[in-house]
Amino acid sequence: MNLIQFFEACPSRHAMIVAFLAVLEMVKLQAVGLAQEKQFGDILLKKAKSFDMVFDEKGELKQIDQEYQ
Repeated sequence: MNLIQFFEACPSRHAMIVAFLAVLEMVKLQAVGLAQEKQFGDILLKKAKSFDMVFDEKGELKQIDQEYQ
């Protein structure tokens, strides 16, 4: 998915900020990856191999870091 299109679909600035933080967290958990094929090119958000290890079938996190509890 094109990252710019993803953020443009957000209905408000607040939603865009929350979506950005969610993307950063998913990258940290290695559930998704960011790829840029050429300099100044589009940034793509891609599902990583470990996506299914991070999220369950309901789409909820399987494990929540201690820092969030």
